[in-house]
Amino acid sequence: MSTFSGLNTGLSSLYASRRALELAGQNISNVNTEGYSRQRLDLQSVGGPVTSALHATYDGVGNGVMVAGVDRLRDMFLEARALTERGTAAGLAGDRVLLGRVEAVLAEPGDAGISRQLADFWDGWDDVANNPDSLAARSQLLERAQTLAEGLNGAVQALDAQYDASHQELAATVLDINAVAVGVADFNRAIVSATRAGLSPNDLLDKRDVLVQRLAEMAGATVKHGDAGSVDVFLGGTALVTGTTTCPLQVSGTGGTPPGSDAVAVVWAGAADASGPQAAVGGAAGSLLKGLNDVLPRYRAQLTDVAERVRTQVDAVHDAQAFDQQGAPGEHFFVITDGRLVVNVSDPARIAASASPGTDGTGDRGGTKAAQLAELSSAKGGADELYRRTVVALGVEAQAAGRRVEIQDDILAQVDAAREAESGVSLDEEMTNLLAFQKAYEGAARFISAIDQVLDTLINRTGVVGR
Repeated sequence: MSTFSGLNTGLSSLYASRRALELAGQNISNVNTEGYSRQRLDLQSVGGPVTSALHATYDGVGNGVMVAGVDRLRDMFLEARALTERGTAAGLAGDRVLLGRVEAVLAEPGDAGISRQLADFWDGWDDVANNPDSLAARSQLLERAQTLAEGLNGAVQALDAQYDASHQELAATVLDINAVAVGVADFNRAIVSATRAGLSPNDLLDKRDVLVQRLAEMAGATVKHGDAGSVDVFLGGTALVTGTTTCPLQVSGTGGTPPGSDAVAVVWAGAADASGPQAAVGGAAGSLLKGLNDVLPRYRAQLTDVAERVRTQVDAVHDAQAFDQQGAPGEHFFVITDGRLVVNVSDPARIAASASPGTDGTGDRGGTKAAQLAELSSAKGGADELYRRTVVALGVEAQAAGRRVEIQDDILAQVDAAREAESGVSLDEEMTNLLAFQKAYEGAARFISAIDQVLDTLINRTGVVGR
């Protein structure tokens, strides 16, 4: 063992301690950086040779310490679960938002909702039944009928507008998914290159993991770790990213007329229609697909059923067996034109409220038919009952979606807390590390000073007597 080897041992300690201090400072600097994972030095002792040289043996205690690398503290199992939970949370949140928008369209309960308009419409028939000769009552009935028709048509149009907006949002989300997937592939290329060159790719790994989390939220992606730090990203069982290559997605189907008649799907690029290879997307994109193919078409169909039920209920009474003020047979009170409910009667006198044309041909001025129509508000299987079932079903579905979001948020918070405990930066811990490595640095410096004094004595004082 060389007399000067102690200097090298002390130098290795100084170098390792300085690196540890710098790394602690790096962790502290990035305590608020999104996606940053704390890092630790991998320190290894440098021992003596295990094979003796010719005519010599090593009797030293070691050659100090070496920095073998910088470890990135992450639990792969927690990271995989976090991706799954984030995708689920994003999908449930999208469901809740969409159902909330449908609730806003119906505006129930409230004075401006369709239920109030239905009640006013039937009350208008009751007013005409009590005053069949009143032009004011008849005119008011037509105004209320027009309000009801506009309310139903407006709700359907609002759902159609929401459908178009969701379709555009899905297209934009798919473009984002493709762009982020390309970003992950680019990071894979850089990480593999850095790893094979013997460099630390930890910062690149952090940035790539942020993109992978975005893919999980947007599409419910999962990952599989490959060689040299690369990852493959999957949607279902099909790879979206394989190393440095990607397979882009596209939206298939336009929704048709009415919306929902042509199924919308997210397919792999090259598929001509929804019958091609579909991507098993979850997360936000999966929620949008559910809204386009189920939620919005379903509630739109229920509203059109309410409008059709109003038309058939009224026309079943306001027909050839009912008579207006002139004794003429009644006509269709409502008609459906281009999917819209339209009031067909424009003249208040043409409202058929009487059950008889009258003996003098001028009508009996009775309100029998109007009274019969007023009673339809409580008819079993009528428009009011159908609409109430729609509102109740929407409320239950929206409430259930809200509960699922709350539960999933709690689950995600627990997973994130576990991840934070593993990979997050603790200022208290880093301050402790700073003190520990500062003392280690001071100790290494003192060790070198001691070796220097030993060498000084050996070189300058050996053989000198009396001094």
